[in-house]
Amino acid sequence: MTESNFRKILIANRGEITIRVMRTCRAMGISTVAVYSDADARSAHVRFADEAVHIGPSPSKDSYLNVEKIIEAARRTGAGAIHPGYGFLSENADFAEACEAAGITFIGPTADAIRRMGLKITARRMMADAGVATVPGYDGYEQSGRNAEAIGLPVLIKASAGGGGKGMRVVRDASELLDAIEAAHREAEKAFGDGTLLLEKYIERARHVEVQILGDNHGNLIHLFERECSIQRRHQKIIEESPSPAVSPELRRRICEAAVAAGRAIGYTNAGTVEFILAPSGEFYFIEVNTRLQVEHAVTEMITGLDLVKLQIEIAQGKPLSLAQQDIKRHGHAIEARLYAEDPNNGFLPATGTLHEWDAPLSTDGLRIDAGVERGTEVGIHYDPMLAKMIAHGSDRETARRKLAHGLRNLFAPGVQTNREFLIRAIEHSDFSSGRYHTGFVDEHLNELITQKDPTKDLIAASVVALYIRKRLQAEAATLPHVPPNYRNNPFRDPSMKLQVEDDVFDISWRPAGNEGFAISYGDWQASVQLVSFGRGEPEGIRVSIDGTQRVFRIAEAGDQFFVQSSSASRVVTRLQRYPQSHSASEHESAYAPMPGQVLKILVEVGQHVSAGDALVILEAMKMEQTLRAATDGVVEAVLVKQGDVVAPGDRLVEIAAVIREA
Repeated sequence: MTESNFRKILIANRGEITIRVMRTCRAMGISTVAVYSDADARSAHVRFADEAVHIGPSPSKDSYLNVEKIIEAARRTGAGAIHPGYGFLSENADFAEACEAAGITFIGPTADAIRRMGLKITARRMMADAGVATVPGYDGYEQSGRNAEAIGLPVLIKASAGGGGKGMRVVRDASELLDAIEAAHREAEKAFGDGTLLLEKYIERARHVEVQILGDNHGNLIHLFERECSIQRRHQKIIEESPSPAVSPELRRRICEAAVAAGRAIGYTNAGTVEFILAPSGEFYFIEVNTRLQVEHAVTEMITGLDLVKLQIEIAQGKPLSLAQQDIKRHGHAIEARLYAEDPNNGFLPATGTLHEWDAPLSTDGLRIDAGVERGTEVGIHYDPMLAKMIAHGSDRETARRKLAHGLRNLFAPGVQTNREFLIRAIEHSDFSSGRYHTGFVDEHLNELITQKDPTKDLIAASVVALYIRKRLQAEAATLPHVPPNYRNNPFRDPSMKLQVEDDVFDISWRPAGNEGFAISYGDWQASVQLVSFGRGEPEGIRVSIDGTQRVFRIAEAGDQFFVQSSSASRVVTRLQRYPQSHSASEHESAYAPMPGQVLKILVEVGQHVSAGDALVILEAMKMEQTLRAATDGVVEAVLVKQGDVVAPGDRLVEIAAVIREA
């Protein structure tokens, strides 16, 4: 292969990974081209690029998955190469071939390698032939309950053609097999265009360990050590680290050698990841090869000091690897956390909204933030809900862990529900801090990791907002700015404000108590509060002393909503009308959308009798399906949506007339 230099690279992706690739391109003196859909016209990755080309409507199938439009965008801008990022077309062999046919370099492995590894069934068979152990399972084309039961429950159903947790189900009860196979098939067909499934024995309390490999076009193939990716929800990684706390030097040698053997078996070139399941016994089994850059590649970069994107580009240019295996050294420890727009308290359902602020700690020595959003970004329903990644590096694991938790505490992203606090709790959990965790960590400790109801914190958040509003009104007063708001020259009850936190409504009242001090009360709860500092000049927002203890709160407002965050908690506080209009209660049971999404399928019709638990509607958002079920027995009175409709959280979808049973 002759060497070439790229003058311009198109990144066929969006969000965080697009900006990440562009940073390396800039450092190498290479111009960049972004592509964007209707939904992303004002996105950060579009403005970061030297050029940007519109490629279609918001749905990914009409834009980011449209091979012809992306190839045409590269032709039009004169891009000599395309970097696919991860997701979308990154593991699409037809796309790699289309690039080659158009005379454009695909920055990744060959189409043949992608095709062979893209089907997990084919990959399993190749690895078995190469002497790499695979998980016991069934890789035939007849996925049935009989075959699953022959493996032995529990079984893992997974899409042969994809990853990222799509088309994946764990089944422990034989009665659930057929429904799970059907749902996984449908999800895989929609996500990857191929509904073929693979059945594997589900190994309890296993760990997910993967090895980064790099191969060039001159026969060189090396590994860059392992990554631990066992902290997952919905079979999708959320926290990754390197090195793995479960891997001894001898195990590291064996698992990395197996990864290199896997790469050599397929003649792998460019960056790839060989994934393994590590059983409690210490045995490890091949899962799959991801023929692309991984989301978690940053932890490998942090411990090796290498730029994987730069190496990818150099390999695609035909250059030999500049490093031999003995040149690769590990330095310290790195941990990454993925910030998602989702609600951990509601089954990790995706969340949408507008980021009213985006205030992340600066990338400094040992702390790195790869973000695809900024202030004003609208988070919609069409794409993966990951907003950013935060990666911490330290001389040892404990240093990296504490640095990451501290960085997350100082991240302020109001306007969209995120998993920030969930990540902090996970990182600070004793099982994680000790390194004794496995892929079932989230399910096992879910009640400890999600936000628990805390009336005192709700009250404090409401009180801080009341103080904030009062001070803001005073600062904005055109006349007599030093006169407190609601001042009366005749005796009157203490002023108050009506505020709501989740389902609770607080009537917060206060009375002056010294210089910038107030006695705030709600029912039997009272606190002495003093304003220490206030204003946008304060980077931390508002500093308040509560019963003698100073605390910092960051506040963003949008209409009557106030987003309040301290280092340990976040709350959305809504200012209510003091005398709201009353509404009569509904006489029907209604099914509401629990998340923003698109109506994928309607399963009932008017007049149909349903029982509690029956499926009514299937919603899809951010590549995830959610089945809405009846909460009561009854008769469907109205179906208020149709297939393809886009709905918001709280929208009424189905009305059910409850069945009244006579005593």
